[in-house]
Amino acid sequence: MRRHLLAAAIPLALQSVALHSARAADAPTLPTLQVEASQPSRIDSRVTVDNPQAQNRTLGGLLEHVSGVQNSAFGPNAGAPVIRSLSGNRVQILQDGQSILGMNAISGDINIPFDPLFVRSVTVNKSSDTVRYGGNAIGGSVEVDTGLIPRTMEDRDQSMELVLRKGFNAADAQGFRMNFNNQRNVSTNLQVSRQRISHYDIPGNSKAAACNTQLFPAAGGVNSALADACQKEARVQQVYNKASQPYIDQFMTENPDWADGEFSFYTNSPTSVWQRQTYVNPVNPDYVAGTPSYVQKRINNDVTPDYHHRLGNSYSRSSQVALGSTLFFDRGYVGVSIDAKDSEYGVPGFSMQNLSFGSNYADGLPVGVVIKQERYAMEALLRDPVPGIERAELRVSQLDNTSGERLGASKANDYDFESTQAELLLAHRRVGPLSGLLGLSQQSREVTGSGSQRYLPNVDTRSQAVFLKETLDFDWASFDAGVRHERVDHTLRPSSFKTARNSANTTLQDRDFRLNSYSIGAYVELGPLFAAKVRYSSSQRAPEINELYASNAHYSVMTQEEGNQNLDPERAKNLELTGLFHLGGFQLSATAYRMRYENYLYLGYSGLQTANRLPLKYWKQTDTTVKGFEVDASRSLTLGRFGSLEVSAFADLVKNRADHPDALRAHNDGEYLPNMPTNRYGAAVQWQREGWKAQLSSTYYDTQKYLGRNVSEEVPLDAFTLVDLQLSREIPLRTTAVAGMEVFINGSNLLNEEARPHNSPLKYIAPLPGRGFQVGVTVRL
Repeated sequence: MRRHLLAAAIPLALQSVALHSARAADAPTLPTLQVEASQPSRIDSRVTVDNPQAQNRTLGGLLEHVSGVQNSAFGPNAGAPVIRSLSGNRVQILQDGQSILGMNAISGDINIPFDPLFVRSVTVNKSSDTVRYGGNAIGGSVEVDTGLIPRTMEDRDQSMELVLRKGFNAADAQGFRMNFNNQRNVSTNLQVSRQRISHYDIPGNSKAAACNTQLFPAAGGVNSALADACQKEARVQQVYNKASQPYIDQFMTENPDWADGEFSFYTNSPTSVWQRQTYVNPVNPDYVAGTPSYVQKRINNDVTPDYHHRLGNSYSRSSQVALGSTLFFDRGYVGVSIDAKDSEYGVPGFSMQNLSFGSNYADGLPVGVVIKQERYAMEALLRDPVPGIERAELRVSQLDNTSGERLGASKANDYDFESTQAELLLAHRRVGPLSGLLGLSQQSREVTGSGSQRYLPNVDTRSQAVFLKETLDFDWASFDAGVRHERVDHTLRPSSFKTARNSANTTLQDRDFRLNSYSIGAYVELGPLFAAKVRYSSSQRAPEINELYASNAHYSVMTQEEGNQNLDPERAKNLELTGLFHLGGFQLSATAYRMRYENYLYLGYSGLQTANRLPLKYWKQTDTTVKGFEVDASRSLTLGRFGSLEVSAFADLVKNRADHPDALRAHNDGEYLPNMPTNRYGAAVQWQREGWKAQLSSTYYDTQKYLGRNVSEEVPLDAFTLVDLQLSREIPLRTTAVAGMEVFINGSNLLNEEARPHNSPLKYIAPLPGRGFQVGVTVRL
């Protein structure tokens, strides 16, 4: 910690900050706080969530009440936002305007480093955001506003916020946030937080009932894909039926060494002759006429434990120390920040050993994840730097993220992501209704791996981009357009990494890509009650290093993963239409979208398995269409002396379907990709009155109807409903030492349902936590 604080103090004179200004939310699902660097367009599908009292175990969990956004739910401790069925390398994750994508985009069990206590807001853009943030935002973007760097001078010269939370099937959390300033030109924030939980309880068993009832199809054989997903040893043996023959062979009874198997002790004859001696065979008391000579024995053994009411290996520990400081001057400000996060947690449900038949499964070792991240950032804003330029914004950051998987106490692999980013934004002076900005960005990233279970080589990636965005704003309409040119280069570094014999790659080679993206959109008011908006974009994304170069067993996704360095960039042509209606306190928004992908990248089954039953998968490409809809409605009511009330509801549905799958794709993966989000229906009621706040929300997750294949067709799981509650009270205090106090309680999964989201890779072996509560207090000094 001492090193971090010293590093923050040294560049204090160089501080720089990028302004975050107001941002509008499409849906009133949750209270909003509006912050952004440059003025956003009214045309994008953008929602900002500010909900500090919720449990917020993961970033995906924070956003799962937003229509069109679900949580990847790789166990309770790792969850990324899934936007309209897209995630990973297709959804850009940003902190204070700069990317924090790392191993979390490549391996689903690696969580996005995230501080749930003091994050100020999170904004999700469900539209393609490639013009602004590059190919990794082809499916949208998520920006975390930490509030770490002060952007305005505080009203008081010093303040402190203390947070204490006690969890019941939820994490315990503690933290404090301080601000001290000279009320003139320097303001500094310091924050420290930590969260802990030993395990999560679940309503029933960790493994789904389908792991026992649907392993053996009626047509015969074994659903091997389901068995592997359930971490089961499942096979069928032909076993001799002792009841199939009417007599017991007396000779074999007396001379068992002559027997070739159990069938030798039974016969159809009442007598038998051996060595010229006649033996009278006794009647078989178990005989049942007409039964077959052989019957099937179904073997169904657990490779990993099936936990009951307590989810094994679900512990989690995380902490953060962060410092941010800003120097204000007449025409802008400069700021720096440093934050260090570390976390350690278990991945419940599977063992990376994936032991083979006949092994002692009690010897299996649990999977753990260790993450350490340090981030240094500098941001600056200068107004009127040169004639014609209204403002210049500069962001520079350095990110060092090490994510490792552990097998018991030993290291399976470690990957270090060292990234340096810089972005310059120049906003030209407004000309009538026309405003816009020119952006230049550069990023360099070094990925270095180690450990016996490596599946990626050492790779350097460089990207440079230039983009232009222009907006025409009228009272009744807005029109915008943007274009981006980007270059991405992947350069291999020497290492001991070797590809598997199944690899599509022989000698690994460097790759480079030239990408062009553009978007156009319009928002138009259609009278006093209606409005409409439309956006069309054409976006490109370069294949990432796992899609190009991965090889060998990737145990965290239970796959022998093989990349292909000859892959082409993806091209997405997106059309999005939204209708808006408002009358008094009632608001309605309905969006339909279609995203047509050329060369859509997916991890496809080969139909084969490698050692220890790992399915062999290859990164492939095919044309794919993603389409769906989202509906949001809300009604605000004033109740007079009883406060105010807001009722809201949403529904969403998405389909991700191959346009013209070849025979192998249709047989092994199906038309729809597996693990796609299901359709949902949600409702919430929020009430406020004189310091009291209450929110009750319910979301229904339907059974998946659009099933993919893992050679065999996916097995859908039951629908479920998640009900959450938040209740808080601001307590007035008559003291100068304490500025305010708020006590609260929140509850999750109040119905204690067995919840297994269809898009969760662990849905068959690790349900969501059962009913949980947090009680807490926030004290402002």
